[in-house]
Amino acid sequence: MLNYKTVNKIYFSPSGTTEKIVNEVAKNFNLNRKNYDLLSFNDEKCFKDELVIIGVPVFNGRIPKTACERLSKMKAKNTKAIVILNYGNMEYGDALLELCDLLKANNFEIVGVATTVSQNSLFSELGRNRPDETDLKKIDEFSKSMAEKLEKNDIREIFVGGYKPYESYTTPDFSVVCDDDLCVECLDCAYTCPEEAIPEEMPQMTKMKDCTRCSTCISVCPEGARSFSGPNFELERQSAINDFLDRKDCEFFM
Repeated sequence: MLNYKTVNKIYFSPSGTTEKIVNEVAKNFNLNRKNYDLLSFNDEKCFKDELVIIGVPVFNGRIPKTACERLSKMKAKNTKAIVILNYGNMEYGDALLELCDLLKANNFEIVGVATTVSQNSLFSELGRNRPDETDLKKIDEFSKSMAEKLEKNDIREIFVGGYKPYESYTTPDFSVVCDDDLCVECLDCAYTCPEEAIPEEMPQMTKMKDCTRCSTCISVCPEGARSFSGPNFELERQSAINDFLDRKDCEFFM
């Protein structure tokens, strides 16, 4: 029987989609909910006798560095974890193994894992309009199955694929630009950038050496002033369309 009072939702969600999927999984648990948004939450935290749903996206086959660093500060004791890895219809590489390894090392008991597909935050042609109705139905079924599994205390070890050493971290070789004519200096981009790569005194610029191309600033801009740009962006976009336009399916490990 479920003895939890709260489901803790932990997510790193630059475009808002990973958060949406975590919310979809959480809705079948009739519990209070507490949010830990890793775009801004950067404190140490220990969960004890609790339930958590953890969602992160994939950046070039790895967990985003910032998400990894902030998750590393979260420890657990007798705490069950439902894990969501969200990716943009390309490949998730070693990210799933990396995420599960990190959580197990911090003593989270992983009871279920889902890899979900959303519209790619870099190349919108990939996974366009996903998660769609088919995805959401499967995610809802997964959520209900997880609730039943926890109710029965039917806990089995979860195994996922991947290789060690993990793939090397890479940052896309293109820029984030701002249209000065559209920018109204609301500073939403500067306030939400997890890398503090956008100076408040000049929000039209981006410190590219600090930027991870996570797309947060593009997603939050109310004027649509920010975008990816450059010749390498167009080359990578066309290559991605050529290789990854076919629909990828969600996967579930229980």
